Amino acid sequence: MITIAKSQRLNKRLQVQNIVREIYLSDDIPCQLGVCKHCQNEGEQFEEQYIYLVDTEILESYIDLIEQSQIKNIIILQSQYNYFRKRSQQVINLIDSNFSKICYIYQDEFSKITQQDNKLINLAIWYNKHIKLIKSNQNVRLLTQNYDTFQLAEQNQLDVYTIQDYVKRYEQSEDLLDFLGMEIEIDQTQEYYPKHFSIEECVQKIKQGLLFEGRLCVDRNDIKLAKISVRQFNFDIRIVGLQDQNRSLNGDRVAVQLLPEQFWLDNNKVKEFNIQDEEDDDINETKDDSKLMEISSLQSLFKRIKENNLTPQGQVVGILQRTDKQYCGHVVNNLFYPADGRYNTFILLHPRLNLVQDKKILVQFTDWPSTSQYPLCKLKKVLGQAGDSYVEGNVILLEHQVEIREFSHQVIACLPLSGEKYNIPQDEINRRWDLRDILICSIDPIGCKDIDDALHCRFIDGYYEVGVHIADVSYFVKPDTAIDKEAAHRCTTVYLVDRRTDMLPKLLTENLCSLVSNVDRQAFSVIWKMDENANIIDVKFGKSIIRSCASLNYGQAQEMIDNQNDHTPLTQGIRFLNQLAKKLKQQRIDAGALTLASNQVSFTFDAETHNPTDVRMYKMYDTNSLVEEFMLLANVSVAEKILSRFPAISILRRHQQPKVKQIKELRELLNKIGYQFEYDTSKQLNDSLNLINRNNDPFFNKLVRMMTTRCMNEALYVCTADVDYTELHHYGLAADLYTHFTSPIRRYADVLVHRLLSAAIDLESLPSSMSNKIKMSRICDKMNMRHRYARFASRASSDYHTYLFFKNQKEQIQQAIITGITEKAVSVLLPRYGLEGFIDSVQNEDKISANIQGQNFRIFDYIKVKVEVELKNFHKKIHLQFVNEL
Repeated sequence: MITIAKSQRLNKRLQVQNIVREIYLSDDIPCQLGVCKHCQNEGEQFEEQYIYLVDTEILESYIDLIEQSQIKNIIILQSQYNYFRKRSQQVINLIDSNFSKICYIYQDEFSKITQQDNKLINLAIWYNKHIKLIKSNQNVRLLTQNYDTFQLAEQNQLDVYTIQDYVKRYEQSEDLLDFLGMEIEIDQTQEYYPKHFSIEECVQKIKQGLLFEGRLCVDRNDIKLAKISVRQFNFDIRIVGLQDQNRSLNGDRVAVQLLPEQFWLDNNKVKEFNIQDEEDDDINETKDDSKLMEISSLQSLFKRIKENNLTPQGQVVGILQRTDKQYCGHVVNNLFYPADGRYNTFILLHPRLNLVQDKKILVQFTDWPSTSQYPLCKLKKVLGQAGDSYVEGNVILLEHQVEIREFSHQVIACLPLSGEKYNIPQDEINRRWDLRDILICSIDPIGCKDIDDALHCRFIDGYYEVGVHIADVSYFVKPDTAIDKEAAHRCTTVYLVDRRTDMLPKLLTENLCSLVSNVDRQAFSVIWKMDENANIIDVKFGKSIIRSCASLNYGQAQEMIDNQNDHTPLTQGIRFLNQLAKKLKQQRIDAGALTLASNQVSFTFDAETHNPTDVRMYKMYDTNSLVEEFMLLANVSVAEKILSRFPAISILRRHQQPKVKQIKELRELLNKIGYQFEYDTSKQLNDSLNLINRNNDPFFNKLVRMMTTRCMNEALYVCTADVDYTELHHYGLAADLYTHFTSPIRRYADVLVHRLLSAAIDLESLPSSMSNKIKMSRICDKMNMRHRYARFASRASSDYHTYLFFKNQKEQIQQAIITGITEKAVSVLLPRYGLEGFIDSVQNEDKISANIQGQNFRIFDYIKVKVEVELKNFHKKIHLQFVNEL
């Protein structure tokens, strides 16, 4: 039987799309009951007595309760699954990845049974009849919050419950009652905020040019200051004050109405907006702006804004889409305080508030009526005791959307059955280069367990043979398997100061894929033939078997190079690598590659308490550069190879020119104090940086490089289908083409690139899913988002451990350098700790000097400060006090 299915959806362009599909209806969709011999059941089947049908509202609002309940067997409609794919990753995880439950996705869209009005009722009736037919003792329970569905179920004598009734009757744990929340009485007579327009009204007014829409972005340091970006006209609308934000939250997609022009702001007097780099996810959205651009009133508005250098102010009049973010924080009485300072205080709806005091918890937004001063939320999960380092680390991960759940049994099932006893099959050895007789070693940070890469170098017939050998993760992570889908979801391993959260199970990351010494390992190798000046004569790519002879850290490798009495073949090979690496680096610098810097710090920990005992700027060795140069070279060589074979679907790494406003301001500052600073090309910029020095002050040049780094745009993954060839350039590396190939254990992009390279050299066919340009573009967008949040999480972890270090320190007097001057304060940086903060001052007329407690100081002068540090919303807040030594 064939039927026509019609549906509608609202896309990001605020257009209603009509979707028409031809569907074949079937009456033999499997039941998945373990005792059934009539249906063609596959995979895990229902063996427990009770099978549950759950309505969408319960799955959406009580997913945490479902996860922790005794409910084991759940039938999920395909239409429900499709609904949650874009709305709740937690529900999808329950379906796809939960160890303790069996979830069966019933293909309701293709079933004759579920074509009538109430799919759940019809399916429950069919299951009851089917159970009698197969003479099973199993029962179907229907859980619903819908009154009409409940009444209809009772009329059909179905076993039906609300979630509240079910928990009170069948669940033994009182803790589950906490997830039901509670009702509170709100004074309906007092309106704190204006009413919102309906979504339909907002859409209509946006199309008429009467309202503007965008994602609300709240200042990280001031919750009362927010904005939306009107990208089609290239200006921002400021929304000042909680009243004008009108119950919207950071990340919500909102409709904004402009205030009268007397409330608009002069751009020269607008406070700098503080957000995390590149955190606005509207950047890559495509808008249908052609009709808006034709509206004469908008053209006139845009002209006035630009000519008068104004920033319009507005107020939120409607919510188009709420952010699906969940919030970590702590509770005082019934008020929940989010860890992220961009969010308002919430009212926690919870029956046992005494049990969550002094705890870190995870909550979900439920509502914000106009009659409530604060938004309402309900408990999702108790994370643990506030102040516990492990719990605080989990908070950081959850706040940055990092997955912390265990890998599912479906993922684990993709691993070799022999586990740690796995041996490489002989037929696999036969089809690879056997490089086990070559002296190969790895060089990594101290304590590294997930070793992605190893190197070798030997002198043969007047030339150097140099090899980079990368863990062959794609051998174990096959396309479109459960482990591949999980890696595509996580995208990256996330490194905190005290732990890492892996993209792949530890059996792979620390064992089967890690290129540890004295064990045979599968690798993907790039081998060059070079002359003494590091010019490439030839390059080849292939799958290999290697046996690393040493797992070195950077310090050990450096000692081997420096030890003039060490003439072993391995040391000689490392010295060859070091010599060639320096020449490769010089070649890159001559081509215009940048040498930048950051204020990354390293920590020393107490062996017993695990508290940080020291923090200082990260130390670099020549061997850091050695490894970096050959990883860069491998990535460039692979990029050229895959693009030559797959010009439309390759995944590359693109880095655009610096942010115009920031780099221009830095040039003006440096010019004022006598330094030339040019940046038309990356070579000009690097040459300028090399000439900026001060006598007896080696840190000054590093500081200027750090300031330049902050002017850089973020490097992004791109699918070559989306970008012109001329725009694939990597500005920072001065490379025409660049990709990520060398870290597949911790980056999903590298796994995809391995598959592209394997197909490019005709070892394996390219997975069909990778031929889909739209899908590849979406994967790139997701990888960029995940990597961005991973970077933010690492930064927050460093901030937290810096706070722990200073928490019990005695008063510290430290040297600081002035890095910026504003009207009322100077910004300073402490070279030893990489810390930054502000000191009250009065700006002088020249804007490059300031008066601090009666003394004049210029930009980049050193001063003494007293340091105190506290943590606020995972961002270190530094209290600095000028120490007058006169």
